[in-house]
Amino acid sequence: MTMTGRGWVFGLLAAAALAACDGGSGSDAGTGTDAATPNLPPIEIYEESAMSYVATGGSLGCFGTRTAPVGGAPVDVRFELRDFQDGFEVVGAEVWLFGDNVIADDCTGGCQRLTTDAMGNAAARLPAGGWYAYRVLPLEGPTARTTVFGVFQYNKPTPASAGGAVDGNSVSGSTIELIPALLGITREPGRAIVAGRVHDCVDTNNVRNVQIRIYDPDGNYIEPGTRPNDPRYHYFMGLVRGNVPDQTAEHTAADGLYVAPQVPLVDDRPYRVEAWANFDGAYQRYGCETARLYADSVTILNIGPMRADPDPACR
Repeated sequence: MTMTGRGWVFGLLAAAALAACDGGSGSDAGTGTDAATPNLPPIEIYEESAMSYVATGGSLGCFGTRTAPVGGAPVDVRFELRDFQDGFEVVGAEVWLFGDNVIADDCTGGCQRLTTDAMGNAAARLPAGGWYAYRVLPLEGPTARTTVFGVFQYNKPTPASAGGAVDGNSVSGSTIELIPALLGITREPGRAIVAGRVHDCVDTNNVRNVQIRIYDPDGNYIEPGTRPNDPRYHYFMGLVRGNVPDQTAEHTAADGLYVAPQVPLVDDRPYRVEAWANFDGAYQRYGCETARLYADSVTILNIGPMRADPDPACR
C-alpha cells in the first residue's frame, strides 16, 4: 500500500482516536530519554499485489551508502491532489510546492504557490530526479467533505523527465471528524500527527518488523503513555484493503505503515524520526530522517535505509 491508498488516512485517524479513548497499547518503547531494546524478529520485505502483500527478497544493498537525490534542471510536471480516504480530486485547494524539499513558513523564493483546478491538478516545475516537499493549506469549504485539513510531506521523488505526474494528499474535514464523532472523543489541540511508511532500497517495497522512535529537537525520546492526551506509536494490520491500526502491534506489518498521534511540540526545530529493526544479526537503527512538525496537522515522513548523508541529528 502506498501512502496515497484510500484506506490509509481512515486508519491513521482511527489510530489517533483509539489512542485518545482507550490508552491503546502500541509499541512499548521503554522509559527514560531513550527506548528499551526489544526482542524483535528479523525484518522481512514485502511488495504489494492486487489482493495481498507478498514476501520478496527486497534490497538492502544501499544501507549506509544511499544519498538524497540531487535534482537536475527543472521539468514540467502535473501536480495531482487527491483525498486520502476516498481518492476524489480536491478542487480549489492551495498548495505550496518546495523543489528543495524544505518546507518554509511562507511561499517565497523557489516555492510555487498552486491552486488545484476542477480536476484537482495544477501545473508545476520541479528539479528532475530530485526530492520535493509540499504543504496543503487548510481550507474552509461549504461542507465537511470540501473542507481541507493541513498536510505536510517530505522526500517525494520527482520524475526524471518532463510530462510526468507528482502527487499530494489531502485530508477532508469529514474524515477528521468521523472517528472522534463515532467514539465520542475530541482531538488534543496543538499536537502533531506523524505518519509514514518504512521501505527498502526499492521505494515501493515495505519493511515488516520495524519500530519507530521519535525525538524532540533537544534529543528527548517521545515516550508513549496511557493518559488520553499522551503520545502513541501505532502500527497497522497489513491489509491491502480495509487496513486499520492493530492496537496490540509492536512493530510494522507487511504494509510498513506507522502513525504516532498526539506528539507534543516543543518549537519549530526539526524532530528526529528513527526506524529500528533486527537485521544483519543485531538490533540497530535502520533509518533516520528529520522534519519540522506542525500543530493540528498531519506530517508524512517515509523512512528508507540509513543514508550516507543524513541530517546531522541522525549521525
